[in-house]
Amino acid sequence: MNPHLPPPPEQVEDYAREREGRLGRGITVGVVTAVAFGIGGYFLIEQMKNATMGVALFALLPIATGFATAIVARGKDIIFASLAIAVVICTCVLAMTGREGGVCVLMSAPLILAGLTIGALAGLLFTRLTKDFRRQRMMSLLMLAVLPFFLMGANGVEQRSVTTPRAETITSTLVTDASRELVWEQLKTFDRIQGTKGLLMTIGLPVPVSCSMSGEGVGAIRTCYFEKGHIAERVTEWNPPSSMKFDVVEFDVPGRPWLSFKDASYELTTEGGKTFVTRKTTIFSILGPAWYWRPLEKIGVETEHEYLFEEVKRKIEVAK
Repeated sequence: MNPHLPPPPEQVEDYAREREGRLGRGITVGVVTAVAFGIGGYFLIEQMKNATMGVALFALLPIATGFATAIVARGKDIIFASLAIAVVICTCVLAMTGREGGVCVLMSAPLILAGLTIGALAGLLFTRLTKDFRRQRMMSLLMLAVLPFFLMGANGVEQRSVTTPRAETITSTLVTDASRELVWEQLKTFDRIQGTKGLLMTIGLPVPVSCSMSGEGVGAIRTCYFEKGHIAERVTEWNPPSSMKFDVVEFDVPGRPWLSFKDASYELTTEGGKTFVTRKTTIFSILGPAWYWRPLEKIGVETEHEYLFEEVKRKIEVAK
């Protein structure tokens, strides 16, 4: 055959079919590996006693998943296509089973994607340095066998280093021309809360709808209802029209057990003819690493504060 002549059409078609077959098999193997590592590792960590939602889940598991996928799936394009498909599948599985909501998925996405990328690049480097295909497969099988013990050990180390949930206090301030007395009356109860929902509330952040009080003064119970669930608070400080504070005594708002509410308070001060309303909320969190989650938790709680403040401003305007 003349090497300068183009190959016959049948040979071109056979080559294309063979290439598509290899591509399909490569992506299938990559997706199965990534989903097995991702979902399996998630449920393994979650089911452990006193499990922490930290480095083991958000860093080590994605890195291991990316590394294993890069070993079994050939080619950079196939590896990252497999990981992208697997991320979608894992997200759907966790959402449909009620394990995670849109807010958690959105907030954890940068951390998880970074881990997957690091793991995939490490896996690519390993395959280039190790030309023996059998050795690569043995490495994949070894990782599958070792990963459960690795994650359990990493989670155990985190448990010993984090003996109590991390407490965070988030503060927001509202400034209004209304008197403290008028503002105080608007803060006690909310017959209906109708603010502007931002992105986080649209995709799953709890949306408050009303707040009622049983009695007044220290010991009274204030119940805030959400679109799903409620939070009951006991009054621990009652100093009208200056301050009120509550301890959370009941909490059943849907969501993961990685975050809970401890207490909340309002403080009203006046300066230059204006009233300053300071809202504080203290939460408990087991999410890690703290440097990553702390600002995101702050955004979430501040979103709730702003939603309430919008209703307070509306009620003030009506009451004037």
